[in-house]
Amino acid sequence: MTMRMPRARTFEVGLVMAGAVSAGAYTAGVVDFLLQSLDAWEQAKQTRAVGIPDHTVQIRAAAGSSAGGIVSALTAMIPFTGHHPITDLAAARSAASPANAERNLLYRCWVRDIDIRSLLKTSDLDAAAGGVSSLLNGRAVAAVADAAVANVRAAIAGGSRRCAPAYFANPLQLYLCLTNMRGLPYVIEMVTAGGVRGHRVTTHADYAQFAVHGAGAGAAEPLYPGVVAVNWPGTAGIESIDGWGRLRDAALATSAFPGGLPARSFANTAAFYQARPWARPADVSADEAGPVINPDVVCAPGLPYEFWCVDGGLINNEPVEYARIALAGGRNVHNARDARQSDRAVLMIDPLPEDEGCVDPGCGAAPDIVEALFSMFATLRRQARFKPQEVMLAMHEDVHSRFLIAPLRPDKLPSQTDLASVGLSGFVGFVNEQLRMHDFQLGRRNCQKFLRDHFVVHIENPIVAPWVEQGRAAGLDLSDYHPRRDAAGGGGELDDDFVQLIPLFGDARKPVALRPWPRLDPGEVSPILDMIDRRVGKIMPEFVHSLLKRIGIDDHCFANRVVGMIAGRVIRDRLLATAGTAIQADLLARGLLDR
Repeated sequence: MTMRMPRARTFEVGLVMAGAVSAGAYTAGVVDFLLQSLDAWEQAKQTRAVGIPDHTVQIRAAAGSSAGGIVSALTAMIPFTGHHPITDLAAARSAASPANAERNLLYRCWVRDIDIRSLLKTSDLDAAAGGVSSLLNGRAVAAVADAAVANVRAAIAGGSRRCAPAYFANPLQLYLCLTNMRGLPYVIEMVTAGGVRGHRVTTHADYAQFAVHGAGAGAAEPLYPGVVAVNWPGTAGIESIDGWGRLRDAALATSAFPGGLPARSFANTAAFYQARPWARPADVSADEAGPVINPDVVCAPGLPYEFWCVDGGLINNEPVEYARIALAGGRNVHNARDARQSDRAVLMIDPLPEDEGCVDPGCGAAPDIVEALFSMFATLRRQARFKPQEVMLAMHEDVHSRFLIAPLRPDKLPSQTDLASVGLSGFVGFVNEQLRMHDFQLGRRNCQKFLRDHFVVHIENPIVAPWVEQGRAAGLDLSDYHPRRDAAGGGGELDDDFVQLIPLFGDARKPVALRPWPRLDPGEVSPILDMIDRRVGKIMPEFVHSLLKRIGIDDHCFANRVVGMIAGRVIRDRLLATAGTAIQADLLARGLLDR
């Protein structure tokens, strides 16, 4: 199979955004600065000043899971709403303080508008019928998503955009990972003594794919079979077919943390599954067409395959392969890795890369039945995320087809972490906006460092070589475009064998200052515990009734006695004390809470 080729002197990027719960604020900050830098560079090009790098960097695809899936969806909206970077966050007192707090979708959705207080409201329980769908209020997340979709639709209807940005492809390919609870069955034919029989297997790793038209400049490329078209010409203003509603549904589905947020429904067409790329067997020539493997599902003509979803990160938390295929044009072709030849790269943003090692707890005592059951979820999730061949490439300095941006905060104290939102499996960031503000700003700072010193190619690469040669012939000083490598004994030195792929101009050149490490007042935790108590008080009776029905106990009087014992005040107080202790212990251990 022949690799698809980018336009001349164009470097293509596939963004990969990993799941991170509340640490999605970090991912949002990275993307915020990335788009700011691309905007500033485009404006510098328009001045036609001598020496401005004249190649192109284009975002061709974005793939995300869970929190990263939400950021991916928001990224696809920004070409239409316009990007309004958050440049004054370093000294902001509150989440609402920055000048662009309302206009910046990434910041508004991830820092200002989402909070534990909205997630603990009981409005979804007051009118609930047929059981409790989640521990947290899913309406709070849906309201943020609805507001973002309303913004992009209003921007398109208003026609205020001057022109599509050159740094997005048209269409932008978007992949959101889903954990398909229904599953996709496949039949593997096997020969037995009784003839040919089928071995039935089921996969629950699924995804939604979108083609966002008009995101970038130039003529649109053809659609892939079964892909959801967003903003297809002629659909603007028709909410049932413009694709934005389906993108919102997929974003909510990929972020539906099991039990924490309600499961969401989605649907793909049969054509979408039939067109999925599969790896070619080793003994099949690369010139032959790849295999076609259809799932063993029956869809009525014209009707989609519907299913319920939970968190996409449960099975695929770092969807590197989707972005790689979008760049290469197929599963069985590979992107060039040498800095002199590379013309495309996967850029993974992972707030929780787990690359710092772990403490081996040892074998320990034999687990009892409760420990064994509760360990399954964490064990299966870690195993599903084990893809060393992908992450290892991102870690190598000499592989210029895969890059990684991960949190790094200089000069942190030994007790502190890089991210403020990392505690309690990533949920602690919802406790206070100051934690999310810190992480958003750290994402911006880390992205600036990455673009300046790491996202580079060799000066002989055909994408940049003509500009380098012209600049040197004209006697221009190119030192601003060379990366600075760490040198022995501290400091750094310029590496004039490489140049930046995305040079920094305008405000993007100004150093991004860190916010101080957040320090919360202990009194801020008490109101949260009161809200937890109210929500648990409503959830527990419904949960116990539902559990008893599942095991066949319908006796109303007996069920009420069981509910009284389990959901009584004593147990609720114990649960509340445990939650409060966990929150305070995490904040104290990392220096986030005043004593």
